[in-house]
Amino acid sequence: MAVRELLERKGRQVITIDGSHTVDEAVHLMAAKKVSALVVLENEQPVGIFAERDLLRTYLTYRQRPFAEIRLNEAMTPRLVTASPEDNAASTLEKMLRENIRHLPVIENQSIVGMLTVRDLIEYRLGYLDAEMDYLREYIADLHEAGRD
Repeated sequence: MAVRELLERKGRQVITIDGSHTVDEAVHLMAAKKVSALVVLENEQPVGIFAERDLLRTYLTYRQRPFAEIRLNEAMTPRLVTASPEDNAASTLEKMLRENIRHLPVIENQSIVGMLTVRDLIEYRLGYLDAEMDYLREYIADLHEAGRD
């Protein structure tokens, strides 16, 4: 299955924020939208991600500074790992596990078209494996039945 199909099932909502905003503003936006990560933009282009891990890292790094004084471009993860809508879902899950990330923006023509989480991909993969196991059970039962004839 392609990433595009997963996005069609899940929806394409991605919450973004400009890197000039503060960590405090990002935290409030994340809480209001009930998301665990924001794609950080600069000049309308994705340049990083700010996730719950970044919030914890910011807290530990800048203990003496209030979140209202810390810009997102200081606190975000600047290395943005992405997927394409044409990517295979299984290989996308492998990429997320290899990179140790939980959120993966999907980019097409330099625009964000969706966001996948590791949970989205694990749920897909478990569903696929369940269907494959059902098929194999039926196949074995058919073989067993054919052996009786």
